[in-house]
Amino acid sequence: MGRLLLVEALQSLWAHPSRTILILLGVVVGLSAVIVVMAAGEGGKAIIMEEFQGMGPDTLIVQPNWAARSEGGSFRVEFLTPEDVADLERYGRFIRDVTPVVQLRTVLETRYAEKQLTVTGTTLSFINFWEFSLAEGRLITEEEVRTKEKVAIVGSLVAEELFPGGNAVGEYVRIAGEPVRVVGVLARKEKTYGVSLSDPDETFNNSVILPVYAFERIFSRRTQDYEVVFCKAVSLERVLEAKREILEILEKRHGRTADGLHKFMVVDMKTQIQMIDQVIGTITTAVAILAGIALLVAAIGIMNVMLVSVKERTREIGIRKAIGAKRRHVVVQFLLESLLVCGGGGLLGIGVSYLVAYLVGEWAGWPVLIDLKVVFFAFFLALATGMLSGVYPAGKAGSLMPHEALRYE
Repeated sequence: MGRLLLVEALQSLWAHPSRTILILLGVVVGLSAVIVVMAAGEGGKAIIMEEFQGMGPDTLIVQPNWAARSEGGSFRVEFLTPEDVADLERYGRFIRDVTPVVQLRTVLETRYAEKQLTVTGTTLSFINFWEFSLAEGRLITEEEVRTKEKVAIVGSLVAEELFPGGNAVGEYVRIAGEPVRVVGVLARKEKTYGVSLSDPDETFNNSVILPVYAFERIFSRRTQDYEVVFCKAVSLERVLEAKREILEILEKRHGRTADGLHKFMVVDMKTQIQMIDQVIGTITTAVAILAGIALLVAAIGIMNVMLVSVKERTREIGIRKAIGAKRRHVVVQFLLESLLVCGGGGLLGIGVSYLVAYLVGEWAGWPVLIDLKVVFFAFFLALATGMLSGVYPAGKAGSLMPHEALRYE
């Protein structure tokens, strides 16, 4: 009996192609919208994680508190000093790898070409901090840092443009007119997903890194302040304690503003990642709800189409019941029709969502990462839609009396 009902349900759907296609379209559009929106949200998270991959959630960034000044503070902006760095290294119980950074934009020249770039002066820990991977050469050594040797590590684009067709390692580049020997070339960084918040070709691949003392020699200045200092917490669980500790150490040296605000701010990547993840999650959920509403509208449309089907097939139902079909047989057949068309729409919707994900990835460069859990949930949602939208029409069909149904024109 069950097999016979299934065959009859399929035959009924095949006999009314326009109605079947209409229901399928409603399910396909609603379901694929849910899957693609959720997948786009996952893609957004992947982009954010790629941006912070080099840092890690235990990273802390110390810099002047520009926000305090903009809120009406009249203090002169203070930068971090070598003494601040020394105190952070000496008294910081919850921090490690204190890494100061100073930058200056200047012209780099070789006998082949010249290029204006931002040069970074920092300590040896900066290189370890970012876990740089080399394509050629080696890293800067502690001896070279100590002796203020004029050496540099350059990004892949810098090497290609300033030393076309040749090996940059061992060659000299003039930075602000001073000869600097290239000891290493960074491995090229690509956009993992074809899109990025910052273009690696404009940042990482165009890097020029010097020891801070060599930076001081080249630019004939005493590096008395740092624009930013990177630190790492001793563990992920100690991030907030490390943040408080940094502010306390700097407050002892610099005090606070007249308004009682900290003169420096500490940005921790753990909080930033959580905030961004929360924002993306909220946006994804909101749009997914809208897509869900679209699916609900589709369910209402399916129910209306099924009700029309019941009305059109009133005589058929009457004949079936007159020759012995029971109420449950009629109810099951209409429910099967609803489930079959919604299940088929669900499968088509999954296929469409993968196609849309591919097209978005190819044309827009945005990663659309479809999670199998979302796919299974969406298919279950399609079946649930079929069940819910088919219950009332099936019940109405099953409740028809044979003598009344046979009189229907």
